[in-house]
Amino acid sequence: MREVKLKNKTVDVDRLEDFGFHKAADGWTYEKNICDDQLSLTLKFTGGKLFSRVEDNLGEEYILHLVEGSSGGYVGAVRDEYEKILSAFVESCCVENIFRAELTKNLIACVRDKYGDELEFLWEKYPNAAIVRRKDTQKWYALIMEISERKLGLDSDNMVEILDLRGNPDELKNLIDGEKYFAGYHMNKKSWLTIRLDGSISFDEICTRIDESYRLATKKNS
Repeated sequence: MREVKLKNKTVDVDRLEDFGFHKAADGWTYEKNICDDQLSLTLKFTGGKLFSRVEDNLGEEYILHLVEGSSGGYVGAVRDEYEKILSAFVESCCVENIFRAELTKNLIACVRDKYGDELEFLWEKYPNAAIVRRKDTQKWYALIMEISERKLGLDSDNMVEILDLRGNPDELKNLIDGEKYFAGYHMNKKSWLTIRLDGSISFDEICTRIDESYRLATKKNS
């Protein structure tokens, strides 16, 4: 299959089923016959990436619609149907790529690879905020959003991407310093902490904190 680049877009997994995707062990799959059933189009979303394949009734891959400069009535018809379906997919299943910091993107990929969890955008009023939750308990273990540093008590109006995580209340008492670690923004400050995703804390250290937050997101914890 061939990767489909989704420029400045993020797939909202919660929308895939309504579009017609089916859940599989290795991701989500969508299939549709095109060009009067002469070809079949398969879209697959796995590992945070979208892939496509067009094949004929014998299972042979058809690629002329992807070849720059290829022309002809049939090629044009295939290309039109292919692009129409992709456009509908983007319109129905994607949101703007809200988070721009490289560290944020790497952490999102880390969570996806390790736990298979995707961002959920829950609030229409706050499009730059997303949560991540455990599948078994449905409890959140991470919140990513963009806020002004002033909201963290800093003397700056710079906008920064932050990560809220669960933490052990006893440990947080000594960890929160108002410089690297902050009391949980918009969360229970006794059991959540906030990290600026500006490189002040290393990727590996944040990943360790994410693992701890995931462990704490159990039914017995609030």
